[in-house]
Parts: sequence; C-alpha cells; structure tokens
Amino acid sequence: MNHNILDKLQELNAGEWILIGIFLFLLVFRMYYLVFFTGRQLFKSRKVVIANEKAAQPISVFTTVRNEEENLKRVLPQLLEISNVKYEVIAVDDYSLDNTFTVLGAFKHRYPHFRISSLNEETRFSVKLAQNIALKAAQYDWVLQFPISGTGAGNDWLSGFAYNTTSQNRKLLLGYTGIKAKTGFYNLLCRIEMFMQQVKSAGFICNGIPFVYFEDNVAFKRQEYFKLGGYGQKTREAYANLELLINKFITKKETAVLFNETTRLTIDVPTEKDDFLNLIKRSERIERYLPAWKRFMLAFEAVTEMLYLPFLVFVLVYFFELWLFIVVLAGVKLLAHLIIIKIVQNRLNERKIFISSLVYGLLMPYFKLVYRWHFKQQSRNRNGR
Repeated sequence: MNHNILDKLQELNAGEWILIGIFLFLLVFRMYYLVFFTGRQLFKSRKVVIANEKAAQPISVFTTVRNEEENLKRVLPQLLEISNVKYEVIAVDDYSLDNTFTVLGAFKHRYPHFRISSLNEETRFSVKLAQNIALKAAQYDWVLQFPISGTGAGNDWLSGFAYNTTSQNRKLLLGYTGIKAKTGFYNLLCRIEMFMQQVKSAGFICNGIPFVYFEDNVAFKRQEYFKLGGYGQKTREAYANLELLINKFITKKETAVLFNETTRLTIDVPTEKDDFLNLIKRSERIERYLPAWKRFMLAFEAVTEMLYLPFLVFVLVYFFELWLFIVVLAGVKLLAHLIIIKIVQNRLNERKIFISSLVYGLLMPYFKLVYRWHFKQQSRNRNGR
C-alpha cells in the first residue's frame, strides 16, 4: 500500500501538486489553530493564580438594571454578602417601570457598601449612559461588570478577580460566562455559540490578537474608560456596549484570561431564535470596529475553516488512490479536535454540548457567512432610506 501511495505521488503533475499543497496548508493551519488557539486553555492552570492575597485591590462591582425587580431580590443578597475582599456594588436603574428602584432602596439601607443611582427619563442607548454613571460613581481603580441575570457570584468568584489585580502590568481580567441550560433547540444553539465565541476570543488574546465579544464578567481598570473619553461617537451603536471600548485598550501582556470554575458565571437569559441571531449580529458588529489587521486575521481564520471540509472531500474523490494517506491525516486532526474540545468544555463546566458542538462547528461557518451578508444588506438598506 505504501508503495502504491509513493508511485501515485510521483505521477502527480504540477497542478495536482498545487491542489495537494493547498489541502496540506489548510490541514496544517487548522491543526495549528486548534492546538495553539482553541487548545491554549489546556496549558493554563485550572486554579486561580494568586500573586499576593494581601495585596489584592478593592473592586467596584457595577450593574445596570431595567425592570429587574425579581432578579434583584435573587442576586443582590449573594452579591452583597461577600466577605473576603474589599469591594462595593453600584447599581444604576435604567428608568424602570416596576418596583426596581424600591427594591434597590431597601437593600441600600441594609448594606453600606451598596450604592444606587438612576436615569431620570427614558432615552435611547440608555445602557451606555447608565454604565457611564456607574463608572463615574465607582470609588476604586478596578471595576467589574456583573450581569443582573447572573448566578454564581460569591466569595470565590470575586476573590478570583481581586487576587489577580495584584500584578502592576495588568489592566484587564477576563472571566467566562455561560448560558443556563434549558430545554429547547435555540437554547442549545445559544449555549454553543456563546462557548465558541469566548474560547475563540481567549485564544486570540493569548496569541497577541486581543479582543472580547462580551462585556459581562470582565474586570478592568476604570481609568482606561476615561482615557478614551467614554463612548463618544460609539454611543449610537445598538449591538454592543463596553466591548467597543475594551477592544480599544486590551493587550495580550496586560490581560489575564481567567477561564476556570471559580470566576465562571452563568446567566439566565432568553434563548429563542431572535436571541441566537442577535448573538451572531453582535459578534459581527464588534468585529467591524476592530483594527484592520485584526479583522484580516479573523477573516483568514474563518476562510480556512470554511475551505477545509470542501477541500478534504475534493481530494478524497479526486485523489482516491491516496485515500488512506488523506484519511489518516484528517483522522489525526479530528481526534485532536475531539480531545481538545471535550477537555475545554469540562474545564468551563459546559456539559452536554459535546456532540452537538462538533456538528455546529462544521455547519455554522457557512450559515454565518450567508447570514452576515444578509444582515449587512439589511443595514445598508436601512441606512439608505
């Protein structure tokens, strides 16, 4: 069999060698990306890195709320009773129409480290205005946005961030956020998309191409926000908030990726069809604001991902005599993919999405290409009116 493969390789003409070369390039690049981007988290410790517990910096935890009366009753007790780090909690009411502000006031009287504010009237892009109020009110250098739909906040969660503020060259700490598992097809899709976007972001950060897709569960130095002058012209962006500014100052050397069970949060949010599509829209909008060289790297990765499977099928059919050689190479990549994805999911406590995430990873790049094109066309049509 080996002799037949060598004979076939010797018979290939220049054009066929080019085709084989393209396939091998795609295969090698996808393996490199799998190991050194997606699999980068495997080389990190699962434990929280504590440089100096006594030197941990105080943190201002902030959240913006609108009609969140029930969530506040559930979340605030666990958030306000953390005892092992110095911190404050700031909540800004975004013109709620229920009893949100009354609930906030009741908690303020019980907890001296809890501070509240509010928007006096309903405005467009009010989340950004509410965040601006919270960041201006913060007393401490480090700030951390907490999603009001989140669960899992406690001593270990906040200390996981606080103990990592001790390094002088850090200005951003990135935690993982997962979506609560529920029944339903779109809940599964949202969970997988959320997982893949964050693992992708972490891999790019670790390889010197830093950016984030999500603002929640991210701690950063407050001064970085004001150095940029706040949102400025980005105030009118409908699909993203603090991610737009974080991506302006984030660097590899000054960022710590804290993807572990301690700093992980779970959010209980709607997961219907529109919510899934909004995740894709949001990622497209965030990428649009990145520098050109980062957009190029993201596009290059996406193109190689889409080309790999068609080229694999093509070379298997066109070079059928080499099927064993091709299958072995593709099999090694597939096995590595299975192992890495499974370990990463276990470390991030993303259970019961293994098989579905593999199928999703194969098919979704093609859907995203079409959907993003459709989304851009819709945006152009609206702007042209």
